[in-house]
Amino acid sequence: MTDLERANLAEQLISNKLYGELFDSLERAAVEAMVYATDDETRARDAMRVQAIRSLRSDCEACLRSTRERKAAPA
Repeated sequence: MTDLERANLAEQLISNKLYGELFDSLERAAVEAMVYATDDETRARDAMRVQAIRSLRSDCEACLRSTRERKAAPA
């Protein structure tokens, strides 16, 4: 796969509505669980879950947006 093909596929993935809905749904469920937690330990665990989902989303997008140029082999 060429760098251009990879960049085009990555952009298609990021701009796909399902991709956004997936992370939105995961985050919404985690926030909902955090809000309605019955004790502090559960609330803290759910807050970490929200942070992890946000971090994963950010990391996935950064990875997909990065198009590393391939270095030529030394002559």
